Amino acid sequence: MLLVTCCLVVIFLTKELVVATDQCSSYGGGQQFKTPLSTGESCEAIYNKNHNKSGYYWILSNRYCGMNYNGSSCKDIYNNYPETANKSGYYRIDESQWVYCDMTAIADDATNIIPTCAGIGGGWKRIALINISAGDDCPGEWIKASKRSGVFCRVTSNDTNICSSAKFSTNGISYQRVCGMARGYQKGNSEGFASSEKSIDGAYVSGLSLTHGNPRQHIWTFANGLSEHCSTKAVNNCPCAADDAGSLPPPFVGSNYYCESGALRCPIYVGHFLHDALWDGKKCMSSKCCDNKTQPWFHHQLDQPTNNDIEARICSSGPFDERSTLIDQLELYIQ
Repeated sequence: MLLVTCCLVVIFLTKELVVATDQCSSYGGGQQFKTPLSTGESCEAIYNKNHNKSGYYWILSNRYCGMNYNGSSCKDIYNNYPETANKSGYYRIDESQWVYCDMTAIADDATNIIPTCAGIGGGWKRIALINISAGDDCPGEWIKASKRSGVFCRVTSNDTNICSSAKFSTNGISYQRVCGMARGYQKGNSEGFASSEKSIDGAYVSGLSLTHGNPRQHIWTFANGLSEHCSTKAVNNCPCAADDAGSLPPPFVGSNYYCESGALRCPIYVGHFLHDALWDGKKCMSSKCCDNKTQPWFHHQLDQPTNNDIEARICSSGPFDERSTLIDQLELYIQ
């Protein structure tokens, strides 16, 4: 005789919240969901009512609320409480701020455990999560641009050689590793690293620049080259393009970059290449731009620890009507 048990789940959806009234489902290790008393409650609100009752609250995409854990950083909590491994969610830092911590110990594509900041230990604090297609606003100086059926972030003006900045706070937490991903799309005849501007403070790339501190120190660059393959060699291609003739990045970038193009052939002119996302490691045709198997995620270790905020700048040799890079996703973690 087969016994089937059913459990009714009612889900309320808002822009940032998923809350369920389910009281009998389990999630990971047999732990039970603990349901907030009303929709819209945060981990902090639950904590005030349920001290020391950690568990999987079906709130904010059914993430873990680490009620009885506290530390100076996500990494500190991960190291001091082994049971938090693979329990990504919201934890208290210094008994005050609640932050999202990726506690993934091992990357597992089969179960879609992301982000792939794993492999060098869990305990990553998320400082940026932007998804414009999900309705998020463009941060900082970035402004929204609607193209065809999509919405993206773009540079502030139509000027040439422009970078538009958005800064993400670390809340003073010390870190030495940065992990993250970005997704963008090509507009027009992007120039990769072919810009005449070679300063870290200028538009040295067509794409996205990640830096920290003042003066700026480089973390990672997402470059947008002209095309995947040209019949004639083009200096504004990616260095990894099929013709192998793209301009190399400035010395301060080194090998800490991804470069990709959304266009398959050249010459190209004004147009949007929304069929192929940049820096996702896919559809690179005959180029070598998808050879790094960690894409879309990058990992970078700084020379020394810092608590600097991280700055992300969309840069273009412009003008925007002719060339630029459109950004719709950005996710950043520190450890």
